[in-house]
Amino acid sequence: MDNFRGSCSDFSSVCAMSDWDVPGYEVLELLGFGTSGELWRARDKSTGARVALRRLAGGDKAAVLAVKAQATIVRSLPTAHVIRLRTTTRAGRDDVLVLDHAAGGSLASLLLRRGRLTPGEVVTAVAPLAEALGQAHAHGLVHGRLSATSVLLSGQGMPLLDGLGMAALHDPEDGLDPTGGLGASADVWALGALAHELLTGERPGSTILASLAPRAPLPLVRAIESALGFDATARPTAADLCSALLAACPALPIEGIVPAPDPAADAPRNLIRMPSRTALVAGAAVLCVLAVTAVGWAWGTRAGERPSQLTTTRAAVAHTPVADWKAVLEHLDGARADAFAHADAARLDDVYVRTSQARARDAEAISRLVSFRRTAVGVEHELATVTAMTVTRDRAELRVLEALGATELLDGAGRVVEDHAAGPVSTHRVVLLRTSSGWRVLDVAEA
Repeated sequence: MDNFRGSCSDFSSVCAMSDWDVPGYEVLELLGFGTSGELWRARDKSTGARVALRRLAGGDKAAVLAVKAQATIVRSLPTAHVIRLRTTTRAGRDDVLVLDHAAGGSLASLLLRRGRLTPGEVVTAVAPLAEALGQAHAHGLVHGRLSATSVLLSGQGMPLLDGLGMAALHDPEDGLDPTGGLGASADVWALGALAHELLTGERPGSTILASLAPRAPLPLVRAIESALGFDATARPTAADLCSALLAACPALPIEGIVPAPDPAADAPRNLIRMPSRTALVAGAAVLCVLAVTAVGWAWGTRAGERPSQLTTTRAAVAHTPVADWKAVLEHLDGARADAFAHADAARLDDVYVRTSQARARDAEAISRLVSFRRTAVGVEHELATVTAMTVTRDRAELRVLEALGATELLDGAGRVVEDHAAGPVSTHRVVLLRTSSGWRVLDVAEA
């Protein structure tokens, strides 16, 4: 959902019922939240139909007008594979977009359950999105934030692109293309990265795709690699990528779709309402301590920098021969900070080995952030010294002297609701393993 900072289905957190009153709609359940505001599952009182309500954040009237104008263009595209705007309304001082509802959840949640998809399923998932983006690009629209979390599924497994037309609400520095590609070429790279992740279970890294998916048809591998080319000007258009994917191998139905339950039928509304603002702020203070200081080595951004600004500049470090362990940890540092800044546990795959206990602790902390509609920015330790204790070809044990920097807790609209000063200097033992995607953290413990 346009890289939402939280998604209840993706993180298995307790989804809250709402006291938010939208005329004509019964608001049922928080689905996620991000730079384009909160997203709620709701029911149209006049028809009984399920819909999604996007509560726009930030109060930027010019951006809201731009979103409404672009949503009208999205509605006119000749494709069935986009989440469309049904109408707009207001609830109090909030602008609200009434959107199509997708009962099958997100590709991100499906991937968490399945691990990876078959080549035929990858074609079914990605080719229609490429076609839809080709149409959008022809009308001057770009997505800018495409990932597995922004691809939803109908109850029958049809892929639906969410967040198209929301570019006016995005941070322009929070792109997904590490090569620096912009606009349509960045969207094509994101399509390739999505196909790579669905096929292998991993984001693109230093290991060639054919070795990660040795049984995948070679034309499919070549199509995906063409979209991931470092030279943005040499990539195919989204329409050409669609054609290449469809020609690569037969499309097959996506298996394992779990339609979303009806929260109104599952539980009485008065049992799981959102806390009051006072209780929410009080809970957030406790949450910040849990999420920032009780999860082991709490890394993040340098003072004055945002995680999204660090990821690209450090990306080259991930797969280079190791000569500077501090640089390696700074790269992992930025990736972990990015996960907390977006409340996105899936991004922890860029930091940890899947079996790491430290990863499990971070995922739980992020789930707590999601349940309170919070993100944590500035979750960083300043690295004073990094000493290699034992190093082999595939394993490194490091002794790290560091201090936790100042952190901020943000609400769903990006406002600071809690801040914490820098912490004391401490020492940790960090164990890294070399994986096909680069160095990843296996364990973190106090030294």
